Amino acid sequence: MIDVILPVLNEAKALPWVLGRLPEGYAPIVADNGSTDGSGDLASGLGARVVVEPQPGFGAACFAGLTAATAEVVCFMDCDGSLDPRALPAVADP
Repeated sequence: MIDVILPVLNEAKALPWVLGRLPEGYAPIVADNGSTDGSGDLASGLGARVVVEPQPGFGAACFAGLTAATAEVVCFMDCDGSLDPRALPAVADP
């Protein structure tokens, strides 16, 4: 299993596509950093583990996700859809 940390701030539109394309064996951890569009609830409903980070900032969200990770291998990915999650095995598989 590989944990995928997804720092999120108002990404409700992108979340279904991103989470739906994660390969088997990749577990999403959505680090919600103050979203006001329901991103956290949506991600949870789509099967992601959600951690809420009230401290604003990308670094704070990344750290919250990393702290929640339990897998031996962890990767980070933006949740805006700029990278196809199906490309993760090319860079993350051990």
